[in-house]
Amino acid sequence: MLKEHVINFITNSTRLFLSGSSSKFRFYKSQVLDFPPVARSGIYIHVPFCAQLCPYCPYNRIPYDDTFAFEYIKAIKKEIYYYAQHFSNLEVQSVYFGGGTPTILSDGLAEITNEIRKNFKIIGPLCVESNPADLTFNKVSLLKSIGVDCISLGIQSFNPKFLEFIGRKYSIEKIKEVLAWLEDVKFKTVNLDLIFALPGQSIEELKEDLDMATSTFTDQITAYPLFTFPYSSVGQYRRLKNVEMPKLSSRKKMYYFLHDYLVQKGYKRASVWSFKKEIDTHRYSSVTRERYIGFGPGAGSFYGSLFTLNTFSVPEYINSIKEKGEAVALQMPFNKRLSTLYDFYWRLYDTYIPKSRSLDDLKYRVKDLRVLNLFLVIGKALSMVDENEADYILTKKGSFWIHLIQNYFFLRYINKIWSEAKCNAWPEIIEF
Repeated sequence: MLKEHVINFITNSTRLFLSGSSSKFRFYKSQVLDFPPVARSGIYIHVPFCAQLCPYCPYNRIPYDDTFAFEYIKAIKKEIYYYAQHFSNLEVQSVYFGGGTPTILSDGLAEITNEIRKNFKIIGPLCVESNPADLTFNKVSLLKSIGVDCISLGIQSFNPKFLEFIGRKYSIEKIKEVLAWLEDVKFKTVNLDLIFALPGQSIEELKEDLDMATSTFTDQITAYPLFTFPYSSVGQYRRLKNVEMPKLSSRKKMYYFLHDYLVQKGYKRASVWSFKKEIDTHRYSSVTRERYIGFGPGAGSFYGSLFTLNTFSVPEYINSIKEKGEAVALQMPFNKRLSTLYDFYWRLYDTYIPKSRSLDDLKYRVKDLRVLNLFLVIGKALSMVDENEADYILTKKGSFWIHLIQNYFFLRYINKIWSEAKCNAWPEIIEF
């Protein structure tokens, strides 16, 4: 209990220090949408369906149902059209399908992609998450035919013991078969997702996963620790079965090991978690868009001065789109300071921070903002930050501590919002 009080104190103190305001962060029920002007943005499509619900996954998803899927596809096409009326000249820098399991829709992905192209100017890559258990050669070929450039394969582990723990229902032979299909079809970027810091995982077992991953043709490896949100099945399982997660020292040792291992193999760091063979090829990333418009149940949108969140309920999402074309449940305005901090956080996630930033609605120099400059001065003193002429760069040590900040600060806020949004389709207010 003391630990929770300490974390709450640190979280609230950090929020106060960063935001410069004693007021709480507050999401309130959306009434009238007033969209800020946006010239360039990413698009995120949330597909909430899965053939099976993995217990560790905290994201908004439900078991696949033909009727719901049919109505969902109609709804999301209508939602895309609605937003196109407000952002008719928008340049879309990337389109990202997440979930859930996007590939479970098969031909539905082609319908949605066609609707996006019909309504927006797409100037960047089309990216899709995938699960080995859901892919067939025909699905892989379909993805290529509709213009998918980048695909992420959520392997999570090559070890059957850990696949069983996290509820993944496929074999190592299936993984190898899917990888052969992806190599044959030739996407611009193929990313492998791995999970580390699994309960009971040793450095030797992590090395075995990395050995297997680096022996493949894939361009990028993303390795992230097991996040156990309290409302996820794994979070509940931990309470019921007293599952022990690795201690901080073990997680640090694992992160340092995988970082050094991949660098020594010739990979270049592309974010806190991601490493690429060729840094100049497109990086697969789901979270570092500067601005993005989200479609689907539970999808968020960030416009620089406004953040909105769709209802998490799939039936309520479908009904709301039928009635008014949008399904925004919550919104939160961002002042310039908060918008700058938000941007700065995701640049930290990228592991490099430009000394000067210029967006459509935001311009700043790190040295001119006291709170950011102080962060970097302290980071340099603690050997967490280096710099060159154009950028500040996180070191290995800095990258690890940013991941802890994400765990104990950012993810705590996400957990509260998602927990309440999952229980109530149209919350009146969520604050912290």
